[in-house]
Amino acid sequence: MNTQPLQTIVAHAAWANRELFAALREVESFESQNAASLIVRLLDHVQVVGRIFQSHLQGVAHGYASTQSAVLPTLDELDRASETIDRWYVDIAASLRGEELARPHDVRFTDGKVVRMSAATMILHVVTHTTHHRGNVDAIMYQCGMPRRRDGFPEFLVSRASAT
Repeated sequence: MNTQPLQTIVAHAAWANRELFAALREVESFESQNAASLIVRLLDHVQVVGRIFQSHLQGVAHGYASTQSAVLPTLDELDRASETIDRWYVDIAASLRGEELARPHDVRFTDGKVVRMSAATMILHVVTHTTHHRGNVDAIMYQCGMPRRRDGFPEFLVSRASAT
């Protein structure tokens, strides 16, 4: 199994999350914006799901009964947590060999349902889930007139090419 495409899509998600948080840090008095609490809720949900699947990939219990934190973190806390979990996913995508990525695991969702998923499928789920909700946040930012950054795959490729 060629792991390069998975590594690239995980790296793009991490880069795009950095772009999103950079844009949110530029919003003056973010906490006082009408949409701030909704944005924080979405970003918290993304973090919790990322941690749940991190636990599944590590083969340990996640301990979450919900896909939302009981107490919402601040934007700064989410920013730091996002960077940490994104780095973990970049590292795990780079370290797992093809057979490890293909190995099935029983995954228990917070609603109790159990599904068999490979490590690659879990990682792809986290990436697509994050991308979906990053798009939600982007739409909210657009509607509220907040500054946004372009975080699509073409921009990611250009950023990587210019960094070398």
